[in-house]
Amino acid sequence: MAAADLKAIWRSGAMRWGLLAAVVLLLSLPLWGLQPYGGKFDHDAAGTWGDWVSGLGQVGAVTAAVGTVLRSENRDRRRQRTAAAAWMTVLSDDGQPYWAVQVENSTSLPVFRWRADSPDGSVHLCHEDLGPLVPGRSDYEVPLTVQPDQSRALPLKFVFVDSDGRFWSRSELGGITAVPEPASWHPAGP
Repeated sequence: MAAADLKAIWRSGAMRWGLLAAVVLLLSLPLWGLQPYGGKFDHDAAGTWGDWVSGLGQVGAVTAAVGTVLRSENRDRRRQRTAAAAWMTVLSDDGQPYWAVQVENSTSLPVFRWRADSPDGSVHLCHEDLGPLVPGRSDYEVPLTVQPDQSRALPLKFVFVDSDGRFWSRSELGGITAVPEPASWHPAGP
């Protein structure tokens, strides 16, 4: 195992919590009438190896269950904070089709900082021009010279700030990743 891997393991949250649990267990042994240090260890009060293994197994099971619940809650909170996306579509007004960008904000709060860009730079929408996204769906007409046909819709990259102030990017394929703060909310000119 490489030194970098050992360093990563040593700095992991599991290692920190495991060490904390071991220290708490060691310091709480006198509360149960056990003194593993100082030369007065009562083997009758300590129980058998089977008792210890069983007890450690129970503590491990409870710890794993609590960890699973906490991870699940964090995943659900993240999913709720990042429930926003943008895509191109063709809408129709009095039988006339036109290009539009639909932005869905399924979070419970407005998204104040956001932008949606196409790979070729022909589509750019952002909070500086259009304001915050309220919860729900918003439609924005975009002037493109390409004939409105859904098969020609451009994929959009959507960058936004969640309610915790974290920056997220939803890719053209729908994946979500945390990103650093964009240098500018407007793309660089040609």
